[in-house]
Amino acid sequence: MLLLVGSQIYYTQKLVDLNEKNKSLLRLGQDFLQLRRHEKDFLLRLDLKYTDKFTHQAKRFLTQLTAVQALDKQSQQNQQIFDELFNSFPLYQQQFVSLVETRIAMGLDENRGYQGGFRQAAHALEAKLSEAEFLNMYQLLLQIRRAEKDFLLRKDLKYVNKERALYSTLIQRIEAQSPFQYSQLMPLLSKYQHEFMQLVDAYRYVGLNHNTGLQGNFRDQAHLVEQNFVNLDHHLQQQVTAAQRRVEITSVMIMLSTTATLIVLLVRSFLTLQRAFNNFGMFFYRCKREYKHMDEKSVGFSEFKYLATIANEMIDSRRKIEQELRAAQDEITRLRLGM
Repeated sequence: MLLLVGSQIYYTQKLVDLNEKNKSLLRLGQDFLQLRRHEKDFLLRLDLKYTDKFTHQAKRFLTQLTAVQALDKQSQQNQQIFDELFNSFPLYQQQFVSLVETRIAMGLDENRGYQGGFRQAAHALEAKLSEAEFLNMYQLLLQIRRAEKDFLLRKDLKYVNKERALYSTLIQRIEAQSPFQYSQLMPLLSKYQHEFMQLVDAYRYVGLNHNTGLQGNFRDQAHLVEQNFVNLDHHLQQQVTAAQRRVEITSVMIMLSTTATLIVLLVRSFLTLQRAFNNFGMFFYRCKREYKHMDEKSVGFSEFKYLATIANEMIDSRRKIEQELRAAQDEITRLRLGM
C-alpha cells in the first residue's frame, strides 16, 4: 500500500508538471498569435504604434520561451525543437523589421516617402502643363497617372511597363519644346519617374502579394514557428499519454503484487492457525493419558506460544501434585502397617 501511495504521488506530480508545461506552451502560442495580430494590423493600417506593440510582444515571447524551455530540460527531442524556435523566431522578427523599414521608405500614406515624392512632382508637373496649356502632354500625364494608380491598386507589373512607355512618349514631347519649357518640365518628370520606380522596386522587394518577396519570406518563417509549436504540443501530448499509461501499469502491477502477497500471507496464517489448533487438540487429547509437554516452537502465533507455556506449567504442577499425593499415600500406608 505504501508503494501504491508513493507511486501515485510521484506520477501525479509528474502529470502536474506536464500539465504546467502544456499551459505554458498554450500561453506561448497565444503570445505568438498576438504577434501575428500586431504584424497584420501594421500591414493593414500602416500605423507605427503596432510596430512598438510587436517589439514589446516579441521581447515577452522570448522571455516566455526561455522559461518554458527551462521547464522541459529532460526531453532531448523537445530541446531540439526549442533550438529551432530560437533560430527561426529572430529571423521572423528581423524580416518584419526589414518590412517595416521598407514600408516607411515607401510612405505610410500618400504624402510621405516615395509616394509623397512622386505625388508632389506629379502635381507640380500637372500645374505647369495646365498653365502652359499643353493639353496633349497634360492628357499623356493623366494616362501615366492612371497606369501608376492601376499598379498601386492591382500590383501588376504590366501597368509599370505601360507607365514606362507613356513616360518615354512624354519625354519626347517635352524635348520638342523650347529650352525654357524643357528646363521647367523635365526635372519634375524625372523626379516623378525616379520616385515611382523606387516605389516599384520597393514593392518588388516587399512582395507584390502575400506569397512573394519579403512578405512571403516572413510569412513562411511565421508558419515555421507555428509548426514548431504544433510539434512541441504533439510531443507533450505523447509524454502525457505515456505518463498516464505508466501510472496505470504501475498501479496495476503494485495492486497485483499486493494482492498476491496478501493471499500468501492469509494462506500461511490460516495454515499456521490450523496447525496451532491441531497441536492444542492433540495436547489436550494426550493430557487424558500421559503428561507430555507441548512443543512451543511448533506453535505459529506468539499468543499460542504463551498459552502453550502456561499449559506446560499446568502439566508440571499437576505432575508435582500427583507425586506429592502418591508420596503421602505411601507414608500413610507405612504408618498403618507399623501399628
